[in-house]
Amino acid sequence: MKMVRDENGYRFEPARLTIKSGDGVRWIMVSGGPHNVFFQNVAGAARAQLAANMPNPISDLSSPMLLNPNEKYEVSFAKVPSGKYEYICTPHLATNMKGSVTVQ
Repeated sequence: MKMVRDENGYRFEPARLTIKSGDGVRWIMVSGGPHNVFFQNVAGAARAQLAANMPNPISDLSSPMLLNPNEKYEVSFAKVPSGKYEYICTPHLATNMKGSVTVQ
């Protein structure tokens, strides 16, 4: 997943991704940082497992800020229940920078 800012605005590319249970997702800061990944509306056991799978969070379900081109952040979806996991880039919420990962 790329984190991008260009003439079309701020966005994740692709904005939606479908994976199998156990897969990992890697976000790469391309341009327009700082960017992060902050999962929203996750409850119960899914929240606990997703939080446990996120390395170096800066707060609950929030990745560190990626400041420089080619910085990466990776989350394993091992043991995360099937479902749709929506996330935003906190610094660029006002520009509607959001995405989702659907775990099958």
